[in-house]
Amino acid sequence: MKHSENGGEKKRILVVEDDASAVGALRQILIGKGYEVLTAASGEDALPLSTQSPWDLFLLDVALPGMSGFDLCRTLRENAKTRDVSVVFLTAKGRLLDMAEAADAGSDLYLVKPVLASKLLHVIGLFLAADAALARGRRHVQLTEPSA
Repeated sequence: MKHSENGGEKKRILVVEDDASAVGALRQILIGKGYEVLTAASGEDALPLSTQSPWDLFLLDVALPGMSGFDLCRTLRENAKTRDVSVVFLTAKGRLLDMAEAADAGSDLYLVKPVLASKLLHVIGLFLAADAALARGRRHVQLTEPSA
């Protein structure tokens, strides 16, 4: 078991990004904060990695070679092993249409590049903190009106 600098178990993030410079920057930022990071350059490369071991967060680009980030997100949501893992898009595509498609695909958050490292780490922390209400597996969805 790997531990982070604060003594807890390291949170695992799978970054799916085809831009090598972006991957390098993301790895440096995330590893520096104590996260365990694995990367894939395409959706096709990410799929087998996504089910090999448990993940705490998927950080996806939209524009990927072959399978789009949207299609990857849909596939992750259809798989019992990955459906409850938080998905954050980090992409240069800032159109409302893209944001809507990400939501339809099942993403939890959509960030448009460039993003300050401090903001990215804050947002990821909201999903990965031990008491994170945003963590997909711990959310309570209310489908009906509460009783009075």
